[in-house]
Amino acid sequence: AECVGRQFQDIKVDWIVTSAAQRAIETGSAVSTHHPGVPLDSFPALNELEFGDLEGRHVTTGYNDLVVKWDTDHCADLTAPGAGSESPTACAQRAMPCIQDIVEIAAAKGWRHVCIVAHSRLIQIVLAAMLDGSLQTMGKYKQKKAAINTIKVSAVGDAAGQWGVSAVALKVNSVEHMPNGVLSRVSSAGAMANRSQKDELVCFEVDSSGVLVLRYLSASPH
Repeated sequence: AECVGRQFQDIKVDWIVTSAAQRAIETGSAVSTHHPGVPLDSFPALNELEFGDLEGRHVTTGYNDLVVKWDTDHCADLTAPGAGSESPTACAQRAMPCIQDIVEIAAAKGWRHVCIVAHSRLIQIVLAAMLDGSLQTMGKYKQKKAAINTIKVSAVGDAAGQWGVSAVALKVNSVEHMPNGVLSRVSSAGAMANRSQKDELVCFEVDSSGVLVLRYLSASPH
């Protein structure tokens, strides 16, 4: 959070927006220390996609397989396992109206520089929706820890009331502000190469009719 905050100390900021998660609010506050008097607001609609039973789990419990389904197989409607979980499509349906509201509020107040602090999967969803108009491209917007994305927004909406922000990416997934050694060195690829069946929680498979289904394994609490 401190590294991100320092990166914004010489950058114009008119409004700081975060999700309702404590870690996002802390990062927003770190930016705020360099911009006293700038409003800071939190929006629950910007919270990270809900991963249900995979929330906080090790990658080998099925999380990495779920990400492959989303980013490589383009299954944006696939919901994470467990109560209260979401699919990328469902996450976009709550997040994108909030993003549009933020853009419209900023435009009305003349705030040209808005810092939004959110989370990796939600950022992938928002960037794919804004820049490409489709969640099929989420995979190309993968985010490193504490990455910064700079997006130029030049228009809001259209006559039909559809999402019509004209957005151009100036910088995506930049971590040039992070000192060497600060970012996590944990490798998901390494974990997947050495995965153990006893760690598995769920798996994804195609049933006899060709439909993708989620199957809980013996380690599952369900």
